Amino acid sequence: MIQNKDLRRKIIEKSHSCKLGHCGSALSCVDFINYLYKNVLRENDRFILSKGHGAMALYAVLEEQGKRVEWTMHPELNEERGIYATTGSLGHGLPIAVGRAFAKKVKQDGGKVYVLIGDGETAEGTIWEALLIARNLNVDNLIVVVDYNKYGAIYPVEKTLSLNSNSLKAKLEAFGFNTLVIDGHNEEELSKIKNLNVGLNAVIIETIKGKGIDFLEESHIHGFNFAYEEEKYKETIEKLK
Repeated sequence: MIQNKDLRRKIIEKSHSCKLGHCGSALSCVDFINYLYKNVLRENDRFILSKGHGAMALYAVLEEQGKRVEWTMHPELNEERGIYATTGSLGHGLPIAVGRAFAKKVKQDGGKVYVLIGDGETAEGTIWEALLIARNLNVDNLIVVVDYNKYGAIYPVEKTLSLNSNSLKAKLEAFGFNTLVIDGHNEEELSKIKNLNVGLNAVIIETIKGKGIDFLEESHIHGFNFAYEEEKYKETIEKLK
């Protein structure tokens, strides 16, 4: 059974009508983003999508939340529409999230900042610089989530970065973060995000690139765009009815 079928169908339809790519990246994280907005985020919390190429997942969920969304390739800052950072060039969202979370602490504003980074994005030096700063400033209202869909662009991150869930967990723990590994497509597992211990926290969500669409799951295509694959589009929409 395909989870969040309506959200997945919307992603496919918008890829087709707006000529947007990166369906695989959006489909790997849409279950997490949907769960976060429906079950975790409170009024004063904020979510930042650092892996901006997965933007269609965020747009689909924001529309479900009643926001008016402009379906662009990458998210562009527009707080009224629920987008709290311009991202797309990798390595930018986490530093912004650290700054926003620290500002909340300084202003005693309350609330948490959740940020989703990609596993391939951990190749960016700004990711580790931001984690060091978060540790130094004890930014314990920041929740760092890693979409471990196992592929950065077209290559496995285990091959290019020697990353798997265990080595990534060890790295995050070495930077001072309590780190949890969960199934990013399972609501019972995702519910653990609501009960994190006090302190610096990171969550690795194990996901599948292209989740719910068989040929994308199998091919790991990075920038797939349904606008240029009419037969695949028709077949996929039929399966999502």
